[in-house]
Amino acid sequence: MYPIANPKVLQRARQILAYDPIFIDTETTGFSPQDVVIEIGVVDLAGNTLYESFIKPSIPIPPDSIAVHGITDQIVADAPSWKEVWPELLPVLSGRFVGMYNSDFDVRMMKQTNKRYWLEWPLDNKHFFCVMKLYAAFYGQIDAKRRTYRFHKLEAAGAACGIPLPNSHRAVDDALLTAVLFKYIADYKS
Repeated sequence: MYPIANPKVLQRARQILAYDPIFIDTETTGFSPQDVVIEIGVVDLAGNTLYESFIKPSIPIPPDSIAVHGITDQIVADAPSWKEVWPELLPVLSGRFVGMYNSDFDVRMMKQTNKRYWLEWPLDNKHFFCVMKLYAAFYGQIDAKRRTYRFHKLEAAGAACGIPLPNSHRAVDDALLTAVLFKYIADYKS
C-alpha cells in the first residue's frame, strides 16, 4: 500500500534533481526564537561534504538539547562564531537548490542566527525545499487531524526506504541521509 508514490511528487523530485541540489542539516541550542545554530553540515548528492563546522553560540547549550545531539559547550568552545562561519557558508549555498529535512525549521534557525549577528540574508527562499514534506507526499499517509500528509521522522523515512544510514542528530550525517532519501524518491520506479 505504501508508498503511494504520486507521479506529481516523483516529477517534482526529478525536476529538482536536474538542478544538482545540495543538502543541509543544522544542530541548534533549541527551538525557541532565542536559539541559534551550533553545527552545520552541507553535502552534495554524491555524499561529498561541501561544508562542515561547529559554531560557538552566544548562549549556553541547554541539557535537553545536549541530550539530543551530544554537542556540549566544551565541544564548541574553540569553534568559530556564526559571524565567522557565514561568509564561508554563503558562497556554498548561493545560487543552489538546497534541500533539508524540515526546511521550515532549519531556514528559520539560520535566519534567526543571522539576525542575532546583524547579518543580511541574501539567499532566495525559493531555492530551499523540504525533503520531509516531499517524503510525506511520496509516502502518502494522511494525517486526519491536520488534513494533510503525515510527516515522518528522518530515521523512520530512511528505514522505510531501506537506507542503512542512521539519523545521528549530527549535521553532516543527517544532511547525507536527507540527500540519499531525496535521491531515492527521485529515482523511484513505481
